[in-house]
Parts: sequence; C-alpha cells; structure tokens
Amino acid sequence: MSASNAELRMSLADEGRRINQDLVDQINAMVEGEHSNSECFASGKPILVEGVLWTIFGAILWVVTLYLAS
Repeated sequence: MSASNAELRMSLADEGRRINQDLVDQINAMVEGEHSNSECFASGKPILVEGVLWTIFGAILWVVTLYLAS
C-alpha cells in the first residue's frame, strides 16, 4: 500500500506543477500579448472623471428640481 500511496502523491505533485505552469503561461500571455493593448489595461482615470462629472450633474439637477418644486 505504501508504494501506491507514494505513486499517488507523485502524480498529484506532477499534476499540481502542470496546473501551476499552465497558470503562469496564461498570465504571461495576458501581460505580454495583444491583451495588454486592450481597454481593460487602460487607466481607470477617465472612467472616474466621467463618474464624478455625472454625479455632479445629477446633484445639480436634483437641487434645481427641488428648488422649482418648492
């Protein structure tokens, strides 16, 4: 039984190494490939600025509506 347990542990270790290497390859492909030129790697600053501007616009519109309704 101990021989089969040792073989099982070795196969699990090999499987773990294979999965880890696959993950490393996928991460490298994301960082080095065409993916790095896509929008998801772009800065988040324009989205944040647009969100702040829409929030300010909404607040102004809300205050104007409350002023006109009163």
